[in-house]
Amino acid sequence: MASPSLEPKQTHALLDILSHNEVYSEIEDFRYPGILENYGPPFTFQKGTPSIVPSLQALVYRFLLILPGLKDVDEAFWKERVAGIIDGLEKANLSESYDKGHIGIRKTLATAISALMEYPVRGVFAGFDEPSEEDLNRQYDTSRAEELQRAFRDLMHQIVYGGMVDEMMKKVGETPKLSEHSQLVQAAHEYILVK
Repeated sequence: MASPSLEPKQTHALLDILSHNEVYSEIEDFRYPGILENYGPPFTFQKGTPSIVPSLQALVYRFLLILPGLKDVDEAFWKERVAGIIDGLEKANLSESYDKGHIGIRKTLATAISALMEYPVRGVFAGFDEPSEEDLNRQYDTSRAEELQRAFRDLMHQIVYGGMVDEMMKKVGETPKLSEHSQLVQAAHEYILVK
């Protein structure tokens, strides 16, 4: 008997849950000294051995290691300086659980960092669909939540696949007024304020 396939909303929700749990788990594992021994590039590289923190390693490998200032950095920078900082955090006596009725420092840091990192991780592993032509000049009803959400998604599409960054920078240079930006930018701004 074939198992039923997931609907797109269910697939999206599953990706959200799995990526959140994976990123939180990877960050939480930094409490164990020596985690960088099996991290992967740029800290270590052992052929045939998968990284024990694949989500975080993918972000570093795909984004940090290609930056102009970091792509030419000596290997010692990663293995000695950055690894030294991470080792110091691993060995720090940060509280693991609840202290006097409050969440401990380690859990607070892990939660905050994972909340920031899970979005780019989703983008790396799930990708971002190219927009259809109808999205380019769409009008948005800013009184409806689903329209604001659509505007934000359309703005992200235009940032990734179009020239929206250049267009926004040019408009910011011309005027400080949000009301003079495109309706797409205004609606996406409303979404960001609400979210």
